[in-house]
Amino acid sequence: MSSDPSTWTELKAAIRDWSNRDDLDAAIPGFVALAERGFQRTVFTPDREAETVLAAAAETALPADLWQVRAAHVDADPKVTLEQMSLAELRNTHASASTGMPHHYALRGGVMLLGPAPVAAYSIRLSYVRTIPALGEDSQSNWLLSAHPDLYIAAALAEACLYLRDGEGALTWAAQRDARIDSVNRAGRRRAHGQAPQRLRAPVVV
Repeated sequence: MSSDPSTWTELKAAIRDWSNRDDLDAAIPGFVALAERGFQRTVFTPDREAETVLAAAAETALPADLWQVRAAHVDADPKVTLEQMSLAELRNTHASASTGMPHHYALRGGVMLLGPAPVAAYSIRLSYVRTIPALGEDSQSNWLLSAHPDLYIAAALAEACLYLRDGEGALTWAAQRDARIDSVNRAGRRRAHGQAPQRLRAPVVV
């Protein structure tokens, strides 16, 4: 390979070259899709962190790219941090007709249910983990491919070996994939928190 793939088209060609087969073209998009499903569950770096402001409603629509809620608070003075509950807990805690400043939320599908229902036009500041955009003909690149094309190749080749019932190859490439995921996540943590060693401080008595 002359260079790292930076687009969906180049990635497919790279996977074909690495597999040393010319009969997998129709299956390669499926290998990449399976690899990306794994990335959603295992790759966590600052690139996945996002923040947005939502208009509060009894049922507040969540961002389309949301994968996991980190934190949410009512953007008021003073700020009110929202506590997550199960849907059953929210319904038991807040009567359907109750209104006021929201203090709790539950998730159902693509909406955030607030309790009590907002009595005014509040804004909710939401910190969340977003999904990794999938590659395809209409989405030629994303931040993960741009930064870590080797991860895409290793993960797709692991899926290709499973498809071909190549047990030894599957184990080899799965190990390569997992090592790269670990490396990407560790680099992300360093980028987020810095590399300065944490120092223990003596407790302060007041």
